[in-house]
Amino acid sequence: MITRQLINQISGQGIVSRGENKTNKSAVNALNGQIFGNILQKSLVSNRSGLNISAHADKRIAERNMDFSSDVQKVLNDAVNELQAKGAKESLILTKGGAFLVNVPSRTLITAITPDEMHDKIITQIDSVSIKTQ
Repeated sequence: MITRQLINQISGQGIVSRGENKTNKSAVNALNGQIFGNILQKSLVSNRSGLNISAHADKRIAERNMDFSSDVQKVLNDAVNELQAKGAKESLILTKGGAFLVNVPSRTLITAITPDEMHDKIITQIDSVSIKTQ
């Protein structure tokens, strides 16, 4: 029903009758193409300019009351850009505010660790470390 309403808005016509099935299909295909294109464009822009945050990382940041201000996000984003240029895959980014495990190709923050939790820890399956303590 929502698709039919969207088709009607695009075509500027009333409800498409069953007899106009070809028109309906072509309008749906056009609409789906536009929606897909918009989603893809937003995704590409997001991946270039931002960091995806996994549900796990979001939960850890909240539970641990970590600073995740725009300044911290910019530091992480810049570090991911540098790591990506070097071909890194799974990286640990160390900052004054904590340690952040990131999947570089998908630009996804996997988890976050506070400075207090960084004692006697072993982190495995990473191929690089970025130190951003300024």
